[in-house]
Amino acid sequence: MNVRAMKKTSIIATAVASLALLPNVAHAWNYQGHVTVAQIAYQNLDTTARTQVDVLAAKAYQSMPEDIQQKMDSFEGASQFAKLAMVPDLIRKIPAEDIWAQMGETIPASLNQWDEKETGAWHYINQAYPATSQCDFIHVPNIKLVASYLFDDFKQNPQAASMMFMSHVAGDSHQPMHSISQSLSKNVCVTDLGANKHTLDVPQKDLHHLWDSGMGLLGTEHNINDFATDLQLAYPSTTMTLGKTADVNLWVTESYQLADFGYSVAIDAKPSESYYNKGTELVKQRLTQAGYRLADELNSALAKK
Repeated sequence: MNVRAMKKTSIIATAVASLALLPNVAHAWNYQGHVTVAQIAYQNLDTTARTQVDVLAAKAYQSMPEDIQQKMDSFEGASQFAKLAMVPDLIRKIPAEDIWAQMGETIPASLNQWDEKETGAWHYINQAYPATSQCDFIHVPNIKLVASYLFDDFKQNPQAASMMFMSHVAGDSHQPMHSISQSLSKNVCVTDLGANKHTLDVPQKDLHHLWDSGMGLLGTEHNINDFATDLQLAYPSTTMTLGKTADVNLWVTESYQLADFGYSVAIDAKPSESYYNKGTELVKQRLTQAGYRLADELNSALAKK
């Protein structure tokens, strides 16, 4: 076996091992929600962009180990492009350079410059809450920085791995708990890791995973194409603020602005019915808005390719 083949085998083995460590709650924002965001985007691609996206998605899919392909294929009604959006949550521990290499690509230098080579930190930015906090939980890399580099490089050099991560971080940047972190102590700065440590009396166990589940909305399996269509009927693009293309700073700022509501449920409490109702409405809006914005990114980047 040559070195290249051995390296690919190692990558696949790592990916499969990471699947075995995942919790059974598979259909959360980082699975079904991500696929839904990407399917909304796919439905809003122009013909030129969709043709190129299909080619890149097929290339990425073919590079995946069988276990990940099977998980991707479990989403009824989703395009291959949309299914790809959930994969980054499965490969957080794999060196970024190896992910591009597995697809026969070369990682952009801008994304391979940090001592931290894994992609786990690409999914969030821990902006301290409340705004008066003196804590600084933000480190490099983070979702805002990575998203900017991804888009800038993709415009010049469209690659399957870059597209996969663009699709994923578009979703994560619209999940409020991926933009926020509160200190667990009044006296010293101890991060709650995006509310992962804000425990609740709910099946999801904590505030972060309650939002990942879309208040439970994403715990029920949907036909992804139908679900994406229904969300757009409820929230047409003409009624939503989309802003400039790929303005991830706006996206995470909007997420941060939901912190007052998000943290309004006390630690170890059971959220009220009104919290669930408002939270579900916000989840639907954020998923749909993320899909429209991702479509704008791809249409813009692939317009002349």
